[in-house]
Amino acid sequence: MNTLELKTILISEIEKIDDNQFLSALKTILDSRKTPINYSERYNEDLKVAEEDIQNGNYYSHNEIKDQIEQWKKK
Repeated sequence: MNTLELKTILISEIEKIDDNQFLSALKTILDSRKTPINYSERYNEDLKVAEEDIQNGNYYSHNEIKDQIEQWKKK
């Protein structure tokens, strides 16, 4: 598979995604290629965001994740 084919497949798959958290994580991965990261600062920022998410109820339980995985396997 060449680069153009891979890009086409990835773009097609990304267009199907309707999960904001997953897309945000993907964007973080892509953004990390652009600038060097100070890992200790980034780690602390990520922890702060995660703690805010938990306080706001933006998280999944272990059982909810297991259910999502089972649903993905069926697709």
